[in-house]
Formats: sequence, structure tokens, C-alpha cells
Amino acid sequence: MPGFLQFLTGTYLWLGLTVFKAFQSSPVTYMAALAFTAYGVHWFALGINKYIGGDSRVDGYMAIAFLWISIIGATVFGYAKDYPVMVLFILLALVYISDIPASLLQSPSWTRVKGFWHLITGTWLMYLTFAAALNFGLGFTLPL
Repeated sequence: MPGFLQFLTGTYLWLGLTVFKAFQSSPVTYMAALAFTAYGVHWFALGINKYIGGDSRVDGYMAIAFLWISIIGATVFGYAKDYPVMVLFILLALVYISDIPASLLQSPSWTRVKGFWHLITGTWLMYLTFAAALNFGLGFTLPL
């Protein structure tokens, strides 16, 4: 169920922002809601496409839209001076930049480049998760 929890998180954020007015309305919160929801649906669609053995060129067309979401996210979080999350969105943009030719051209070289950016992005995301968990849970002050 790739993307399901991201979709649930995005839905929770949207409900909090619109129905319950539980969160402070800021560009960062809206961007987080947009990103969690959109990436959740996207990763769910990617998983289903792989599961049914669908044409991977569809992924390349979806990557174009998600490249734009990544650029918007990097801009919003950069403007808010949340640089670690800005870096995450830049890395996601690099994944999608390499996914476009990897999927549309069925290029093994671009697929390796995409794999490299997946590795770097996943490592950065694991660090952010580690730092956030220790900072919030144990009072550490790891850079975030």
C-alpha cells in the first residue's frame, strides 16, 4: 500500500485546515497538506501500476506534474527558511527530473540516475525522520 499513509496524513491536514481550523493557516501547512495528499496518491498509483504490470511510460508523464509540485515545495519551504525540508523537495525534483527520461525513453542509464537520486533522497528522509523523532521524543537538538 505505497502512499496510503501519506494520503491519510494529507487528508488529515486538509481537514484540520478547512473544516476544523485546527492548524495555523500558513503557506507551509498548506504546502504540506498538498504534498502529502498528492505524493500519497501518486505513490499509490505507481504501486498499482507496478502490481498490474502496467506501462511504465505513464510514470514519466506523471513525473512532469510531480516535478512542478517538488519545485513549488522547495520554493515554499525555502521562503519559510525551513531548509532541511527545502532540500527534501529539491531532491524529489531531481528524482522526477531523472524519472521523465527514464520512463518515457525506457532508458537504462536514466533509470540508474533515478536510482541514485532515490538512494540520496531516501537517506535524507531517513535522517529527517531520525532527527525529528529524537528531537521531539527525547529533547535532542539535532539539526532539522
